[in-house]
Amino acid sequence: MPFRNPYRRSLSLMTSSRQAMLAFSVSSLLLAAPALSAESVEALVNRANGAAERQEYVTAISLYEQAIQKAPKEPTLKKNLAVLYANYGVELHEQKKDPQALSYLEKALALVPPGTRDARNILEAKANIYFAQAVELKDGSSNPTLADFAKMKALITQAMAINPQELAFKKTMAGVYGDEAFQAAQQEQYETSRSLLETGLTFDPGNKMLKQSLANVYLGLAKQDATHRQDWVDKAVATDSSPKVQQIGQQLLRAGVSAQTPAAGGGFANTPNEAQAVAPRDITKLSVADMVSEMERQLQLQPTQGEALPDRITALEKQVLGKPQSGPLAVRAKTLYTNLMGSYDGTLAQSNLHLAQAPVSNTANTYLADIFKVTDGKIIRWGKFPLRVYIIPPTAPALSLYKPEYKQAVLDGFTTWKSQTDGFINFVEVKNQVAADIVVSWTDQYVDRFANPEDAPSVYRNYTPPKRTKLMTAVQMASMFTPGYFGLAPQAVNAAMQYQMAKKFQVIQDESKITLGLNATQNLLPEAAKLLIQNMAAKEFGHALGLKGSSSEAGDLLYPALRSDALQVPSTRDIATLREIYNRPPNILLNVH
Repeated sequence: MPFRNPYRRSLSLMTSSRQAMLAFSVSSLLLAAPALSAESVEALVNRANGAAERQEYVTAISLYEQAIQKAPKEPTLKKNLAVLYANYGVELHEQKKDPQALSYLEKALALVPPGTRDARNILEAKANIYFAQAVELKDGSSNPTLADFAKMKALITQAMAINPQELAFKKTMAGVYGDEAFQAAQQEQYETSRSLLETGLTFDPGNKMLKQSLANVYLGLAKQDATHRQDWVDKAVATDSSPKVQQIGQQLLRAGVSAQTPAAGGGFANTPNEAQAVAPRDITKLSVADMVSEMERQLQLQPTQGEALPDRITALEKQVLGKPQSGPLAVRAKTLYTNLMGSYDGTLAQSNLHLAQAPVSNTANTYLADIFKVTDGKIIRWGKFPLRVYIIPPTAPALSLYKPEYKQAVLDGFTTWKSQTDGFINFVEVKNQVAADIVVSWTDQYVDRFANPEDAPSVYRNYTPPKRTKLMTAVQMASMFTPGYFGLAPQAVNAAMQYQMAKKFQVIQDESKITLGLNATQNLLPEAAKLLIQNMAAKEFGHALGLKGSSSEAGDLLYPALRSDALQVPSTRDIATLREIYNRPPNILLNVH
């Protein structure tokens, strides 16, 4: 809510009709104080009004105060001085001197009759200062403390005491409770989060985001409280009856606490928790125009005003597939949408670097402990599949060693992960580098940055997450317990904003880019060279998926040595380690598109 300044408008009216005001003021003074020098008072008033026109409030205030000393019973002088006090108070607020600003507003109030329009305007200015202080604190705190939340609420309460009907005050108060609730939910303090959200809704009962968040917190309580699980699920559905909430609720009731525990063995398609692949959006309910608009936002394309739908689809196909396709528009749009927008809407999660990961089980047949040596105990993974892959054409010096069949070898290497995870790991090649999650480039010398933990990049230990915004807080809260939830609430976030948020994670995402070296192919037969590239790509794709380290066992794909005489595919330990990563809450979630 912008800071309103009704008193600056009042002063503007006073000075714009200066001649009439002065005539009234001076004639009144002559009647009220005949014993005083009329010229002296008139001179003070004229000089004060001139200074006020120039917004030289300190001078104008001093002159009016001198005039009032000469004519203490003159109401016009008091009223004009009140205007000056109020205007100067507003100016002090704009200079971020709020204690002084409020002091001058109090002086203004003392000069006007209570209950009058002037008094109401001054009080409104006070309320707006309190509100502005709260908003500044809310927007300026990347990680607000409980004391910060208490101060925000106290300031808004002061504003609401003056103007209890102001919607902006109520909605912002609801937002503060929502932010605090999110922090509590992050720490799995669901009961505290529930209380905060329910209080927030008393200020803004129609707030859909708070309702969705509350439904998700009820689901969190259902996970914790087996005795009352049915009651919590019922509350969640009563609060938000969307299909997604109903689906998660039913999963909780069927699976019980075991829904939190990965099943032993089996493929990723049966993973029962957060990383489970879920059905794509029901595109039968989306018009072709809706699909095209979403894809344009995803790829940051701006269609020409009035451009026909077929031309827009053609432009999208060129960006993603490299050339226009044929067939009915609806089929082309559906195919493109399914490939581009993916099948798993992962949570739009802020980096939660302070989340402590559970220790690695001694009985687990994984090398997660070796991964943690590189990542400083953090889980770094993707939140949505398929991953969009762009392969850069080679340039010198790698160009002379490159062969056209190497590109297919890269795709074949990536596909081994798809096969070994029952389709959970999935990718699609795109023709637009800007829209890609993973970019593959070529060089002469191949370097495995994760072969030795002591030499691995230190970015994970030094990484500072981007500042949390109001948007991120809202979307995080809505998606915290329900994967893909923001996909059902398009009013919460759009693809363009998500793309901008993704760019803030660029430092980390750069660690998932793949560079393949071609020097090692020089003395190999064509089939062996192609096999080496495929194995190299498969291993690097494993690093990109979250295996930011290496295995110490030679039978694993993530073992540092590469082979050109046999196909290397993800082993049982590779898959178990990857499953462990995708079954844990992330410290850093890479793609947020």
